[in-house]
Amino acid sequence: MKATQSRRPQDSLFDLLRPHFGFDPRRLTVLSALILALVEARTVVLWQLLPIIHLDGSENTVYKRLKRFLQFELDQILIARFVLSFLQDQKQLLLILDRTNWKWGKQHLNILILSVSWRTFALPIAWVLLPHGGNSNTATRIALVKSVLPLLDGKKLSLLADREFIGQDWFQTLKRLNIAPCIRLKADTLVDGMPVWALFKNLESGKYRCWYKRMKIYGVNLRVLARKNHKGDILYLAYHGRAEKAVQRYAVRWGCETMHQAMKSRGFHLEDSHVTDTERMTTLFGVVVLAFVWCCLTGEQEESREPTEQLAHGYPPKSLFRRGLDALQRALRDLGFGQRTSGPSFIQLLAAFVP
Repeated sequence: MKATQSRRPQDSLFDLLRPHFGFDPRRLTVLSALILALVEARTVVLWQLLPIIHLDGSENTVYKRLKRFLQFELDQILIARFVLSFLQDQKQLLLILDRTNWKWGKQHLNILILSVSWRTFALPIAWVLLPHGGNSNTATRIALVKSVLPLLDGKKLSLLADREFIGQDWFQTLKRLNIAPCIRLKADTLVDGMPVWALFKNLESGKYRCWYKRMKIYGVNLRVLARKNHKGDILYLAYHGRAEKAVQRYAVRWGCETMHQAMKSRGFHLEDSHVTDTERMTTLFGVVVLAFVWCCLTGEQEESREPTEQLAHGYPPKSLFRRGLDALQRALRDLGFGQRTSGPSFIQLLAAFVP
């Protein structure tokens, strides 16, 4: 990447993204400027980005340009390929299927997201806006997973999901696609014709117990376990392999929750957007995904450069996402004021985004 500190940040980001996204240069210019504005302002609200986004024209002209950009369909396959390029050395991938939703007035914004586990987060690789509130249907889930399978060829795949993602067609499709499930079950889910709760009576708090043989669950032979936490809630899990590993693996699903928090209240405030049109929100979410992934990778780079000490509770004071977001924002701010940043330069932080 031939970038120098004297160049505008969006020019350097443009050059980085150009080999991976075959967009019209004008659209790629807007995408680069929009990603930087999201990072600097920590919001997706377009009118709040106008004072800081670096695009030619008056504020009214730039605002119209941003609105036109959101009408453009970002190719999710290109984004997925770009995100997965940072995980190309991993032979096994943990996929996570989940939803995030909120309301603007009476309008439901309900996004079904397929992510891949990374550190304590999940990195989105495919998503679809549901035209309603509530759960997705099986056909939509299957289509979403199939859309990225050509990019995952040669990888050993497992899929983590909560208890809303169940059903016979769904489980049998995962088997046919050679994706190992690690999925939470409802207490009344039938296994070999009997409710799963009946297999695990008198379970002690803090303990888990696995059934001694495979059971027929939604037409597929799987292992099943139950784990009771100290609050008395019981987790019923359908899985392949060893029970202890399945429990550890399912805990990784929390990465999608930290991802949602970063994209929303702890990062870019996605839920503050007044965009309710499905196509525009799909595009806006794609921009947020790229900004989010860059922040995560930058945080990882910063952690390697200067490790942080763990606090008394065993966690660092900042997540990798927040550390990357803070570092990028500081570098962009210092560039704007013509100051020399005390930390890594923008170009050094941009290097984290190179596949």
